[in-house]
Formats: sequence, structure tokens, C-alpha cells
Amino acid sequence: MIRNIARALCAASLVIAPIALSSPAQAATACTVNGIPVTSSNVTGTPGSDFIQCSTVNSGDTVNGLGGNDYIVTGSVAGTVRGGSGSDYIQTNSVSPTGQVLGESESDFIRTGFNLGVVNGGTGIDVCRVAGGNPPVNCEA
Repeated sequence: MIRNIARALCAASLVIAPIALSSPAQAATACTVNGIPVTSSNVTGTPGSDFIQCSTVNSGDTVNGLGGNDYIVTGSVAGTVRGGSGSDYIQTNSVSPTGQVLGESESDFIRTGFNLGVVNGGTGIDVCRVAGGNPPVNCEA
């Protein structure tokens, strides 16, 4: 009887230990693109103007506005936000050390809370407003 219980406990530990020790899977970034819910590690707009809204942008994930004059609003950014071509408006709550907010081409307006990552307007005449932290690159103050 005791031997059977010991075997059952050993078998259970072989199943439970890997589950308990494994790291949880990273959740994909959840956004709406032009009002349509999208959950992916690579959220992409259209070649035209888009309204993209995300609660957060997780580390390793990307939000890409593509072409057109995009309006992108996010919470904290640990991944990458790209405006793409067109004059884009990008607003974030904060940018973590792994985060990047990139206006890319044409004239962009970027507004963010505290920035520990990279905020770069790209080419064109860009305006960046950063609440604190690392200064923006390729932007007028």
C-alpha cells in the first residue's frame, strides 16, 4: 500500500514539476485597429491612415502603422511602435528600457510619458514631447 502511494507521488511529481518550473508564455499585445480587435505579437495597420489603440506593447512585440497618417495610442511600451510612412501621431504612457517608439518617415508628432528606451522621430520635421528620462532623437523639443 505504501509502495503504491510512493509510486503515485513520484509519478505526480514528474508531471507537476515541469509545469510549476516552466515560465509562463508571454501574452500577445492586444489592440484595436480601426475598431477591430487584434491580438498578436505583430500588430499591423493598413497602407492608409489608421487608428490603432493598445493597452500595452509587450517586450518583443511590434505595432506598425505602415503607410498613411496614423494615430497610434498605447499604454506602456516594452516592445516597438513604428509609425511608418506618413505623418503620424503617436502617444504612449511610458517607454521601458526595451521599448522603442519610432516615427520613421515624414513629419511625426510623438508624445510619451517617462522614457527609458528610445524615442526617435526619424526623417522629416518631427516634434516629440517626452515627460522625462532619455531625450528623444531626431526631434524638435
